[in-house]
Amino acid sequence: MEKWLNCTISQGQFSDEFAVQGVLFDNTNFSLFVQKQDLKFDNEPKNDESVQGFIRVTTLASKDDLYLVELPQPTIENGRSITVKADKIA
Repeated sequence: MEKWLNCTISQGQFSDEFAVQGVLFDNTNFSLFVQKQDLKFDNEPKNDESVQGFIRVTTLASKDDLYLVELPQPTIENGRSITVKADKIA
């Protein structure tokens, strides 16, 4: 099922991508680069600014207050599947 994960968004290395940072269930960070169609935000980030927004995810499983989700692209640190807290999902 498609959901949206809370994240911080900034400009990427190339004009057609954005850098995304988020928080895993254990409060460690993850990061990745994605295309605009996989994001929702009110104002596009400019220069060195970051904005709060959401990244599209697919839920794979849930238990208690945790979700295993698949991201549109692999993270730099952990691959495509990550575990996040339910309060980060919209």
